[in-house]
Amino acid sequence: MTPDIDPVEAFARRHLGELELLGDGCGALARDIESWMVEHDVVFAGEAIPFVMAPHCLDAATMSRVRHAVEVLTRVLDRFCTAYRTDAALLRALDLPPAESDLIRIEPTLDEPLQLCRLDAFLLDDGAIKFLEFNAESPAGIGYTDVMFDGLHEHFAALADPRELRVTYERITEHLIETVRTVEARWRAWTTSPEGPGRALGIPSSVARPRALLVDTADSPSVPEFQIICRALEAAGFDAAWASLDDLERIDGRLSAHGATVDVVYRRALVEDVLDPHASPGAAALIAAVREGAVAMLNPFPARVANNKKLLALIGAPEFAHLLVNDEEREVVRTTIPWTRVLATGGSSLPDGGAGDLPSFVIANRDALVLKPASDYGGHNVHLGRLTDQDMWDALVFAHAGTAAWIVQEYLEVPIGRFPAIEDGRLVVRDRHFNINPFAIGGRFAGMITRISTEPVINVSAGGGLLPCVVVERTSTSQQG
Repeated sequence: MTPDIDPVEAFARRHLGELELLGDGCGALARDIESWMVEHDVVFAGEAIPFVMAPHCLDAATMSRVRHAVEVLTRVLDRFCTAYRTDAALLRALDLPPAESDLIRIEPTLDEPLQLCRLDAFLLDDGAIKFLEFNAESPAGIGYTDVMFDGLHEHFAALADPRELRVTYERITEHLIETVRTVEARWRAWTTSPEGPGRALGIPSSVARPRALLVDTADSPSVPEFQIICRALEAAGFDAAWASLDDLERIDGRLSAHGATVDVVYRRALVEDVLDPHASPGAAALIAAVREGAVAMLNPFPARVANNKKLLALIGAPEFAHLLVNDEEREVVRTTIPWTRVLATGGSSLPDGGAGDLPSFVIANRDALVLKPASDYGGHNVHLGRLTDQDMWDALVFAHAGTAAWIVQEYLEVPIGRFPAIEDGRLVVRDRHFNINPFAIGGRFAGMITRISTEPVINVSAGGGLLPCVVVERTSTSQQG
């Protein structure tokens, strides 16, 4: 490899060359990989998760910038989650339903509630990173993507041969397991301390194999990923299983499922599922166990604050400047958070630095804006102004301005990348919209996935694809040569 060729470009050429050599065998390879993925539980809603025939590749400098932004923002988000319990201005600004607010304000057993977050972002052509939302409730992709990388690595020599190019993938599941271990240990030390409730509940100060439980609704489409994560937890020394909210109960003050006491819950059930008035008694059992300190849980309920898209409008607002404690945090917020406002009536600061009536501005600048519900997920009800009829746009603004339930955000051109795929047994390279989805686990950068789609609103639950994101670097040998 000549030293003037970018390593990411060099890998792409090499990988495509490997595929081209297969000729008509590409179709069989694609079927083999898909079968491998299904056998290893890379399945969502009963279907194999769409994938392309290569990972998403970044250079080391870009990944380093992503890592830095993620770790700085995670500190800030965690501070907002903690502040919600005592900051009256933040309570008013988020304006959450009373039941949700009460749940969030349960006294946490963790000083840092945001133990697990996926920060969804665009990597723009000029190198800028822009975070569009934070998934702190039930971020999927951790187990799926690790296994997907294993499948691609097993089938492609270009990923495994380090002679000139080193391909590095950061395994997200390992960070998750370490954080589950830390959360469980900190909870056990606290609950069995003299001031903790552990003695009254019969919680021992140590156990050989703590019991970890993944909890979601009974109809979750992500059960195969839960099985991936449970196998990893079992291998790391936990007893692990997944259960629905319906399976939970209190026995002698402890949370139990399937007849076994639970030490730590990895919560995949959303707050709205837990608070659903039609939910089973198991949801109430979970809330009570958390409130009484009878179980460890990640993410705890205060993390819901980071999940609300209104936080994107508040994180850089002057009234919350005290929650950004240094110039580094202020600079990361300034450069990585797009202009966002709660869709309210009345005046507001506008993207050009001026001021004006917000609903009038939104109606007049449809092509430059996006409307989203503050608490929805999965790409539901996201309206790109340039793809929305003006009459519908106006109706959305009139319906939701002043409800404190929607946000308006500046439109950012959705990045497009070129990805190899197999269609009708032939190798093709297609343009796809993509976003990057780095994880912060235990307060640290924990690897990254990439989601792709033919549509500008990208989400796996809406039919998008998922792929591992890797760093490609020259080896020291190739640099010397």
